[in-house]
Amino acid sequence: MPRTGGERRRTTLVEEAIRQFGSEGYSGASLDSIATAVGVRKQTLLYYFPNKDALLEACLAAAGKRVAEEISSALEASTDPEESAEAVIHAVYELAAEWPEFPMFIREAGRLGPNAFDRFGSSLEPLRMRAIGFLETGMEAGQIRRQDPALLLFTLYTAVIGSLTEASVLASFVGQDDARTSLKRREAEVVGLVRAALAPGA
Repeated sequence: MPRTGGERRRTTLVEEAIRQFGSEGYSGASLDSIATAVGVRKQTLLYYFPNKDALLEACLAAAGKRVAEEISSALEASTDPEESAEAVIHAVYELAAEWPEFPMFIREAGRLGPNAFDRFGSSLEPLRMRAIGFLETGMEAGQIRRQDPALLLFTLYTAVIGSLTEASVLASFVGQDDARTSLKRREAEVVGLVRAALAPGA
C-alpha cells in the first residue's frame, strides 16, 4: 500500500531526528532544527510527535524495526551456524555503511539509560530468542563450542555494535571514505572473533 503524504512526512521527520540525535546527541538536537531540516514548521512536527520524548520513542522503534528486518533476511540465507552468524554481521555492517547515522544513534540511545535502549531492543527480542535457540541447537549438534548461549550472544552483540560506533566516530576525524575502509577492516576482525567463539572444541 503506498504511503500517504502524512506517513511520508512522519517517516522523514523520524529519519532526520535519528541523524541529529546521533550527530548532536539527544540534548543537543532540537525540535526546531529537526523541523527546519525537513522543511516544515515546528508546529507541524508537534502534530506528529507532541514532545521530544515521543519523537525519540518513534526513532527507537524505527531503528529497531530496520535492524530486525536486516537480521531476519540474513538469517534466511543458511542453516549453518557460522555462515548465519557471518551473514548477520555483514548485514549489520552494510546497514551502517548505507545509514551512517545508525551506529551513532545506537550509541546515543545507550547513553540515555536502560529504559531508552530497552525500547530499541524490544524490536529485536524475538530475534534474540531465535538466536539463542539457534546457538543451543548448534551446541547440541557439536557445531558450536559448549557455552552459555545467552552470554555468547551478548558478547557477539557488543563486539559488533561496539566496533560500529567506534568506526562511526572515526569517520568524523578521517573522512567518510577512510571510515568505510575502517568499517570493512573491523567487520573482518569481528568475523574472526565470531569464528573463534563458535568453533567447537577439539
